[in-house]
Amino acid sequence: MNKVLKFNVGIEGLENKIWREIEITDRMTVADLAYTILATFNSLAYHMFNIAYKDIIYDCRLNPRDTIYDENKVSAITTKLSSLDLKENDTMEMEYDYGSPTTFVITYLGCEELQSFNDAKNYPLITQGEGLGMLDDITSEELKDIVLETDELGYSNSYFTAGYDTDKKYDYRKYNLKTDNKNLKGLVLLIKNGYEAR
Repeated sequence: MNKVLKFNVGIEGLENKIWREIEITDRMTVADLAYTILATFNSLAYHMFNIAYKDIIYDCRLNPRDTIYDENKVSAITTKLSSLDLKENDTMEMEYDYGSPTTFVITYLGCEELQSFNDAKNYPLITQGEGLGMLDDITSEELKDIVLETDELGYSNSYFTAGYDTDKKYDYRKYNLKTDNKNLKGLVLLIKNGYEAR
């Protein structure tokens, strides 16, 4: 029987301010989990990423056609979540953008049986969360400074470029769970196509 896996994901150093609880089926891949994280945390998804778990690096750049020279690296794109043998409270780290890295701390919360094959279409799903998300091209530490400044001032002085368009004010406190879920599956598909179309 297929399962629905539950994860808590937070930006390192901001886990109590910018975080999500994500549900995703175990038939999906490690890369699908990463795409979901990038979508819900408002990434522009144009940098490389990997997820580290139990001394293995699940890399977005590897696919079955690649020759792999590092035995500690495997493809995030072809590795199913069901193959990870996750135990409750296990943690993983996702690094996005190796030049100005944002690090996500991923904690496995447990699983439930998927009631029917048709129910799989309901996932991925964000069940809880706070904080608007990340900013591309800055580090987790730089984002932490922006968040702390916003808390200190009571308003935001920061701007970001949304989808290569005009600048918009970044206020991490303005997160909407309903809107996030409404857009999530479409964004995940766009991100997946961007990384996997070769």
